[in-house]
Amino acid sequence: MREEDLPLVRTWLLRPHVQQWFDDVPTDRYPDDAIVERRLAMSGQDPTDHFIIVLDGRPIGDIQSYRIDDHPEYAAQIAVGRPAVGIDLFIGEPEIIGRGHGPALIRAFLGDVAFPRYGVDLCVIGPTRSNTAAIRAYEKAGFRFLKTYLEPDAREPEHYLMELSRAELDAGEL
Repeated sequence: MREEDLPLVRTWLLRPHVQQWFDDVPTDRYPDDAIVERRLAMSGQDPTDHFIIVLDGRPIGDIQSYRIDDHPEYAAQIAVGRPAVGIDLFIGEPEIIGRGHGPALIRAFLGDVAFPRYGVDLCVIGPTRSNTAAIRAYEKAGFRFLKTYLEPDAREPEHYLMELSRAELDAGEL
């Protein structure tokens, strides 16, 4: 992600289908807080990696990856107990949603970027429990339920932790 991507990211963050899930901590700073997080990462002040998702040459969304242990509070909340990478993402273009792109782009991102970059063999993702569309997409990508956990400051504290191992990704298990 680059500075020139941020106006588009801001536009996506303000779209209702994204804001519903990404404006998850009650604050009056959304989406400015999310833009600041990306700037901190781009300048090397935060260990999270942010990327623009591109489909057929067109930017369609945002994906981030991070080593779970680089975020101690979150690591304590999910208590996975072994090294893992976490990802978060959204498709910002409404007409792209529900067309099956999510699972394929997640699998490609994990295989080509996240697993090699972080040198771990486990990825976790923790959607809000009520985000059934995201959960279905993650299941189609190969993720399976691990446990629920709480993010006490979130509007909806209960989250649905899912995992996918490198071996499962490589085997193409779905």
